[in-house]
Amino acid sequence: MREHEVPTHVQAEDRVLLWFSFPQLVAMTMVAALAYGAYRYAPFGSTEVRIGLAVVLGLMGVAMIVGKVGGRRLPLVLADLLKYRLGNRRYAGTPAQLVRPEAPSPSQSKPGSLALLAKRARRIAHRRNGRMPFVPLGLLGKGRRRPAKDRRAKPKRRSRKGKRNRDWRSWLTVLAVAAVAAAGAAPLIALADDHHPDGLGFEITEPVPGRRVFIEGLQATGNSAIVTVRAAADIDLWARAYRGDVLVHRETSWLEEGERKSYVLPLSGDAPSLTFSWRDRLRQKGAVTLEGAEIPHPPPSAEGVLCDLTVSSLGWSPGFIEGTLESECEDSLDEVVSLPIVSGHETVTLDMAEDADVKGITGTVTATAGGSSSTTALVPDATTSFRVEVPAGKTLHGVNIEVQAEATLEIDIPPLVTLTHHPERNERITRTVSLYRPGASRTVSKTVDLSHPDGTTTQHVISATLSVPGAYVSRNVTVTVTHEEHVRTEVTERAPVTRTRSESLGMTSGVGADDPYEVLRIPEPELEPEPAAQTPGDLDELKKLFEILGWEWPW
Repeated sequence: MREHEVPTHVQAEDRVLLWFSFPQLVAMTMVAALAYGAYRYAPFGSTEVRIGLAVVLGLMGVAMIVGKVGGRRLPLVLADLLKYRLGNRRYAGTPAQLVRPEAPSPSQSKPGSLALLAKRARRIAHRRNGRMPFVPLGLLGKGRRRPAKDRRAKPKRRSRKGKRNRDWRSWLTVLAVAAVAAAGAAPLIALADDHHPDGLGFEITEPVPGRRVFIEGLQATGNSAIVTVRAAADIDLWARAYRGDVLVHRETSWLEEGERKSYVLPLSGDAPSLTFSWRDRLRQKGAVTLEGAEIPHPPPSAEGVLCDLTVSSLGWSPGFIEGTLESECEDSLDEVVSLPIVSGHETVTLDMAEDADVKGITGTVTATAGGSSSTTALVPDATTSFRVEVPAGKTLHGVNIEVQAEATLEIDIPPLVTLTHHPERNERITRTVSLYRPGASRTVSKTVDLSHPDGTTTQHVISATLSVPGAYVSRNVTVTVTHEEHVRTEVTERAPVTRTRSESLGMTSGVGADDPYEVLRIPEPELEPEPAAQTPGDLDELKKLFEILGWEWPW
């Protein structure tokens, strides 16, 4: 039986079952499990709907596993399409970025004999025990000559294994150099792009002095900040907003010299920061950062009895600090009053918490910053604006806001009950009483036996009708009334009570200010010195130098 070796260099997948490879079988198992899970645990639809969902998921999974377009797997094709749709299909930068800002540096030529001779002269200073160190002839631009035997001998053939090892070593050397170069360039890129140094106006050391970016306005409102920047030179500017160390917003723009631009950046978290990094035409980079107390966030607030206050916006512009204060005042308060409730026979006084209507709220808002202050009338249940002049210059201004409020309270009080005591007494009261006597009538009948002379008797019925007409009868009646001991009450309504209440609230915040804008004046570049040319006099000096060193002139 012949033996056959399976070539390992053929790029073909092993078929484990039918025409499926092992990764495809694993993927098919996962698709089957997903389809069964959709059928078994889907929380909606009937059995037919869940079966249809499982079949759709299975068919889609099988298509993604075994389907190909132009010999490529469907996931790779979909990834390329997604990258094509979401990625940039044209250059998004400015034309200035495509132009080299300065001429390329001249190519470095190999050191000549003069440079090598100067290097050797420097080494003479490091003699040991008066002896000159060994210096190969290659330093003077000449290599050692091979013996005649070596020149005639043929070089040995190097093995492919040795060459392959040297190739790997060369590649490793190139990779190591590239890694070192990337590590050296990473701090500079981080400083210019993503690092936000401490302090307003912090700038990375620049070869050319001068500032490129000035902040001319900062207004914090709620969870956003409006920052106005002005360019002192033509720059690319990146505006970034951070929540701690997390980048939450980024915006790029190109500004010309003297141009202003306002950015609306989000403020989130307890320690937000805003960074404006730039790059000018000379490819120099730097950054300006606002953070900490320089950003008035979160906005200060104060809760009072009469009004709740919140600084809705606070910002700085060259020469002044301005802001707005929102107030929400109460319509009614619980006021404790001490009132007499009962008076007269008994007196009762109680401390009661009554609802008091708040009317006529007045007050002042005093803002202090930069050694000056301003006072504005408080507008209740609305927005009050204030503005304070501050001196120019880069600093951190502390802003103190004091609010004095006063209100009139109108309290509706219950009525007053007056008690009067009456002792026991008898009282005879005579009154004339009129009564109506109704009329009445009555008929009376009686049978009478009447005897006659002849001795006979006859009976006769005699009847009479009596009637009394109705009439009013008046009589004087005297009655004795006994009054027991008792207390009589009298309720008297009272007018509302008016009181005055005042309160004082204070808030503290801060905002950073920048220096006044100045146009960047880049100094003229220094002229490069002309390269030195050799003259015949230089050869005489070299000969003298050789004589001093004890060498023989080789030319």
